[in-house]
Amino acid sequence: MSASSAFTFTDKFLFPPDIDALSIPSGDNKVCIISLIGKSAYHSNSSKASPLNHILDRDVFKCVPESVEESINKGDVECYYDTESQVIYLHLRSLNDIHRVAALCQRLVSEKYSKDFFFIWQKEEFRVAKTLLWMFGVSHLLLLSHPGSSFDISFVRLFRTLDNIRLKLQHSVSDQLHGLPISKDWSYNGRPCSPRVLFVFESSSLELNTEDSEPALKGRPSKGSPIKRLQHAIEDQIYRILRKSRVITNISNNSLFAVPANQEFVFIHTERSEVIDPVAYYLEQLRQNSTIVKDSVFLRPGTDSPRSRSYQSNRKVSQVSGISESRSSSSTAHSKGGNSFKEFLWQHIEMALGRGFDDNVGRNPVTSLFENVTASNWFLVANKLYQFYFGDSIDGKALAHLNTLKSLLETDIRFSENRCNKVLPVAEAAYQENLPTHYVTNFHLSKLAQAQRVFHQFARGPACDKYLKQLEQSCEKFWRNGRQLCEEVSILSNHCVNPLHRLPDDPETEDNDHLPIMPHSSQLKTKAACNCGRKQADKEDPFDHKYANYDFFNSLEPLCCAELEHLDLPVFKPSTSDAKASQIKKVPSIEEKGDNPTQKDTLRHDLVTGMGSLSLALSLGQSGGSEYLPHHDHHSEISTTEHYTSHQSDHEPGTDEHEEGSDGAMEGGHSVDVVEEEDEDQLEEVDQSPDKEGSEHKQEASESQNQEEESTKQEVGSPKQEVDVMPSSPKETSSQKIEPEIMINSQKADIEHPQKDEVPLGKSILKKVVELEEAGTMRQHSTTEYLYGMIHSDSPPHLLPRFPSWSICCLGKSTIYNHTTGLDLPGFLHGSNFLLPWDITVKAEKDKWPSIGETTSRKGKQKKTTKEVGEVNLRIYLGDEYECPRGHRFFCSGPEKVIKVSSSSTVKDNATKLVSLDMPLYCPCPQCRSTKGYVAQLMRLYVCTPEGPVRVTVDPHIQPSSPPSPIFSLGTENPVELPAGSVWVVRLPHIYMGDHGPYTMPADSQHLQFCRMLKGVFSYQDLNKHP
Repeated sequence: MSASSAFTFTDKFLFPPDIDALSIPSGDNKVCIISLIGKSAYHSNSSKASPLNHILDRDVFKCVPESVEESINKGDVECYYDTESQVIYLHLRSLNDIHRVAALCQRLVSEKYSKDFFFIWQKEEFRVAKTLLWMFGVSHLLLLSHPGSSFDISFVRLFRTLDNIRLKLQHSVSDQLHGLPISKDWSYNGRPCSPRVLFVFESSSLELNTEDSEPALKGRPSKGSPIKRLQHAIEDQIYRILRKSRVITNISNNSLFAVPANQEFVFIHTERSEVIDPVAYYLEQLRQNSTIVKDSVFLRPGTDSPRSRSYQSNRKVSQVSGISESRSSSSTAHSKGGNSFKEFLWQHIEMALGRGFDDNVGRNPVTSLFENVTASNWFLVANKLYQFYFGDSIDGKALAHLNTLKSLLETDIRFSENRCNKVLPVAEAAYQENLPTHYVTNFHLSKLAQAQRVFHQFARGPACDKYLKQLEQSCEKFWRNGRQLCEEVSILSNHCVNPLHRLPDDPETEDNDHLPIMPHSSQLKTKAACNCGRKQADKEDPFDHKYANYDFFNSLEPLCCAELEHLDLPVFKPSTSDAKASQIKKVPSIEEKGDNPTQKDTLRHDLVTGMGSLSLALSLGQSGGSEYLPHHDHHSEISTTEHYTSHQSDHEPGTDEHEEGSDGAMEGGHSVDVVEEEDEDQLEEVDQSPDKEGSEHKQEASESQNQEEESTKQEVGSPKQEVDVMPSSPKETSSQKIEPEIMINSQKADIEHPQKDEVPLGKSILKKVVELEEAGTMRQHSTTEYLYGMIHSDSPPHLLPRFPSWSICCLGKSTIYNHTTGLDLPGFLHGSNFLLPWDITVKAEKDKWPSIGETTSRKGKQKKTTKEVGEVNLRIYLGDEYECPRGHRFFCSGPEKVIKVSSSSTVKDNATKLVSLDMPLYCPCPQCRSTKGYVAQLMRLYVCTPEGPVRVTVDPHIQPSSPPSPIFSLGTENPVELPAGSVWVVRLPHIYMGDHGPYTMPADSQHLQFCRMLKGVFSYQDLNKHP
């Protein structure tokens, strides 16, 4: 009530009320204060204050609970002033009331409190204890309600605690009462009297029959009735418990409360006065009012029988009978329960309003303290004490005593805290047991889980969560105090064993300035050879692909390979100092975009591809941009695995083209771009003929293209889709190179595309490229962004890596290799250091390469227009080197076939399988199979080029994982040409780094078959084929 004018005493109100002392009705009359405390029954429509309604003859304390918010937000004490009876009733609502608990639980669920119910209960219990202290200081009578039929001994501990705190707060309470219109005794003792406590039980453990209940119907229960005997037995039991626990003593003035010595202080309700289930109650009323009794009590003598009446009259009689019986039963219930409870309570009220209580017992009785209080003075004192207990302004001494009260009430928490405080060091010792000097987060979490299991094994109570957090914080602090291990993992999934540190190139910040500076290290080392393979050294476990593919080999360059000839590979050349790695998003493949691209999309792709290739050529400072147009498709998604050299294994063995080649060439599985002598002569004549012979040249070129188109159609269905359309010599005209390129891409859309439409289309593409070249809008390689990983089939064509992951160097002249002794390099297994021969046949001019017994005449030297071309057999030596982590090296003659040559024999295998088959990227090491089973990796390619009119090229393409793994390559536009008469070494990457992570060796052995080097790595070109 916010305003005193709106406040009335006709209904209950919440304490403290907002009223004026002058507005209290009958303020000068003496009043008796009755407080109701205890617990309610465990059903929704129950209230422990409902028996008071029968005493008041009014429905003051309702059984139906309020809403959730009203029940929680309202005060804890309900107050009602019965001016007629001069009694003030106080009803304490707490979590001991079932509807209050239900409302709080509903609020906890709806608002999602972070605290659990136990801590809320402890807070509520402390508030209830302070309210009880206030009630014991302002009341004459206290009704302790029990929902069952037995005494709850938990109240004993509460009463002893309250008595202890009451004595400590007595001086503070006296200070609060000083100056109020009350007696000195009241002001000194802090209460008007030692209140009486009456025990009320809402249910009985006895099953009363009709005979036992008949005396109760007539009036008071007889002394020999079972209910009376039960009440007296419970009184004796309660008295003994309270005396043994020293809650009550002989002198009531020194106790928290007293019980009457010669009066009843226990009452048991034999019948419930309120309705527990409203639905069942109304159904029973409906059943009673709808049933016609044969011999009705309302039928007077001489009246008609119910059967002789009409239906409506019988219905009216039935209704009247039912209502009368209901009223009669209600009156009987009041007589049995309500009036007897009123009589039980009223005898104590009359004594309080009269001479007061004298509950002292013993031989030397002491005068009891009892003060009659007026209504106005009581409201004044009660408000003052209520503000003392629940107000904000409280002195320090009283606050300390209230904190002691809180500590005494929280016995569960104190036990739990003591237990957890004892177990906490044990759990910390379990965490610190057998710890390494430094460890990572996963090990820390596993040890922390072990410590938590030890803690949960011995800890108990609600403080477990609090001390569990302390355990986590303690273990976390112990770990972070110089025991953290670097969390970095190497590419091969090995943890760095160094303490938490920062790298030499990391910027210094406030978070890492205290960390030591050192590189990552897993202390796992392997043995590896340098770029040329002549020197072996220990290699640290790589934590980035730069060390794995560049830094390690570059560190060995000054010791071994610095003076050797190297071939440059495309790398990033920055134009600014703030160059950064490009952020590449995953691009869907052609299969994801569509399985059947149209011819228009294919030709558009050809145009863009050609411009990209020409851009690379122009950026490298090369002329003849159209010369690079057909080669860029080698790196495109459409023809990723296509190669531009002719492969003998892709042709039929019985063609005329193979009859001209030597047996060695056919065994090598590598076909040569051999042109018929007549066609070659015709081409030479076309080059030297006047313009009038241009039509013949076009016709011959058209026939040559038709032959190539037929061979291409046969090869489209091969697994790798290899197309032998690359011109044999870069000296051919641009138009001759563009036309086959268009034919390749046209086969993707329509294999039967007419050739006559290809030539003008190629000319239009060339014209468009030239226009873009002249306009200066060609796309160049980026000079501000570099490729983080390596060049592969899915990488953007305008990005280059920051460092080369491959290496090509020359060991020396071809004469340094002896096929009888092999290569003298460290780490090779015995008998496995031999290169394999690859015999090829090339054309040679007669004057340059005379046959045995022939002489060269002067006249023959002067004759330059006619040349006789012969065939010469040349031998190329090839080798695929595998290297295991222990430094064992060996050559393979085929997939997983290690070369083994005894000291008394020579190499019997040839390089046929190296040229014509895919070689596995990983191979079991024959030396390590008996130990740990290390797997060797393909690391180097050896090529011994002969002296002669032949151009040997290498173009390795590596598939490091199962599809959809990209294909890694050198990144050059053309296959790399190796100069003649030398021994060349192509060092392959150790780690294949893609745009989204490295491709390491698969853990599943079934996926090793996809890790391979695609065939077509080695090829050659006859220099005399196209002069």
